[in-house]
Amino acid sequence: MEYIGEHPLPGVLGHFSVVFGFVMSLLAVAAFAIATNKRSTSEFSGLRKIGRIAFVLHGLAVFTIIGTMFYMMLNQYYEYQYVWAHVSEDLPFKYIFSAFWEGQEGSFLLWMFWHVILGVVIIMTAKKWESPVMFFLALIQAVIASMLLGLHIEIGDFSYKLGSNPTLLLRDVFNAPIFQNANYLVNIKGGGLNPLLQNYWMTIHPPTLFL
Repeated sequence: MEYIGEHPLPGVLGHFSVVFGFVMSLLAVAAFAIATNKRSTSEFSGLRKIGRIAFVLHGLAVFTIIGTMFYMMLNQYYEYQYVWAHVSEDLPFKYIFSAFWEGQEGSFLLWMFWHVILGVVIIMTAKKWESPVMFFLALIQAVIASMLLGLHIEIGDFSYKLGSNPTLLLRDVFNAPIFQNANYLVNIKGGGLNPLLQNYWMTIHPPTLFL
């Protein structure tokens, strides 16, 4: 069925960025780990450079995911589950940030955002401590990024869901009769932000706390 009014491109870009960011974090982990064990060899500089590039690409992917999420929320693309759950038509613009990190996925992205910023600072200033410290930071990023993959693992009777992808479509999350209508979006309204979180303290408190 071809659905009317959906905007698939942001979701595709966001999902690609999630996967790409996860892969780059793993590459950074491997490069910095090997570089740490080869600090006295000629291979060290090349491995460290690979780790740096991988981490920067990981950071760009994180920024892309965050930018895509804000774009979807500002434009009220309710076909996406995260937007539908945290944004509404009457939500003031100043609380979009609060709505972004209200959910678990947004909190993970905020956490990763600060790690990227601090990672760049470490790369620029840590000198001989760069490789071992960046190994652990990249490892933490990989773990958090895995929580955004939303993978379903099924082996025989064993079933496990790894994380939750913030770019999932509403119709991929819920199986409801409304999605049998190609123009279902005309009947969809956002759930909005919890009224208890609609204050300026919730706009500045989470990013300050995570930092």
